[in-house]
This record gives sequence, structure tokens and C-alpha cells, in this order.
Amino acid sequence: MSRATTQPHPLASYADQIDPQESYTVRRIAALLGMAPTSVSGMATYGLLPGSRTRPHARGGRQRFWTGKQLLRIAKRPVRVQYDHARLSPVTLYRVGCRCPACVAAHSAESLERRRALAEEAFTAEQRRRVLELIAAQTPAPEAAEKVGVTLHQVYGRALWDAEFAEELDEAGWSLCVLGQDHPQCSTASGYRGNERGEAARPACRGTGCREWRRGMSQQERGAAA
Repeated sequence: MSRATTQPHPLASYADQIDPQESYTVRRIAALLGMAPTSVSGMATYGLLPGSRTRPHARGGRQRFWTGKQLLRIAKRPVRVQYDHARLSPVTLYRVGCRCPACVAAHSAESLERRRALAEEAFTAEQRRRVLELIAAQTPAPEAAEKVGVTLHQVYGRALWDAEFAEELDEAGWSLCVLGQDHPQCSTASGYRGNERGEAARPACRGTGCREWRRGMSQQERGAAA
């Protein structure tokens, strides 16, 4: 299956930022367009950046480049794009402008995979193990995150999509329960907010039970607002 459309060249919106006296490598064009270098290479392969030349690279090998004058001429040309789904992958077609459901879904999946890979680098398995150990030893989550060198947002953000880590975090979090999970005020507003006054003063609870209560209330509040 293929379909065609005519549209302004991707460079058209950036023509005022192109210096005709300069030369532009794949990486420099990628920085100009706010794309990944692989996307620019895909555009060149697809025929959207004709007339490239090559020159020796400082680190060896050769690199492709265009002059600023070339890019300005290219930017003025409307492009007729043939989205050939039989020949090219949905990810590549999305990069050159196709927004059919299949290409959008492929792009979303690729973006999600990339974000997950970055999240794994920023919050490693060893760091997750150490955070869980600290929380299970009654270290408050913000303090545990700081000791490991990550943010609290990274800890709870991971739990939103990593079901296994979320379960382990909830299990460790019971150690932070102020009243004890069998107490009648566990998992209630009173338990979550604590009581700073009076003879029975106690701090706000951030154990698993009270955090679950807070999550439930937040969902209800968002639903009511919608």
C-alpha cells in the first residue's frame, strides 16, 4: 500500500536559520531541525536531501555534507512524498511525514522504547535494589532516593509503568507505616495526615496503606474535575 501527498519541504520553516556560506553535515541538519541524525539520514535516503557531497571526517572515513546554498534551494521546493508501506518501515515513513495509524503507532512504540532505555540508564537495577533495601529498613522514600543519587520522581515514576518494581516498592513501603497495617486508621485520611497536636501526636504516614488511600483520593478528585 502506498499513498502520496504534496507538502512544504521540512527545511522550509528553518530557511532563515541557514547560512548560505556554511556547510552542513547530517548532525548539523539534525540539530537545526530538532531531529535525530538517523532521521536526517532517512530523509536523505528517501530523496528529500539530494545533492550531498562527501569529505574526509576528522576521525577517519568520510562524511556527507550539503552547502547552505543547496539547502536554501531545497527548502523552496515543495515535496511530493510517496509513502510506500510495502517498501519502507512505518518508523521511517513517520520520520518523513506519514501520520497514518500504523506509522503513528510504530513511532509511539519506538519513542516509548527509547524513553524506557533512558530511564534504565538513569535509574539502574542496582540503584533500584538499594532504594528498596533502604525503604524496607524504614528510610523515608525521599531520603532513600537521595542516598542512592536519584530523584523521588524517578522512584515513583518508575513504579507507574514497571509493575514488578511497583509491587516491590509497595512491599518495602509497609515498613514506613506509622500506625501498623492492622490499625483501624491505617489507609485513612487520619493516618495519612497524622496528628501533630495533643497527647497522641504522631507524624503523617507515608507507608503503603496510606499512600494507597492518597492515590485513590487523587483518582476520585481527577474524575470529579473531569
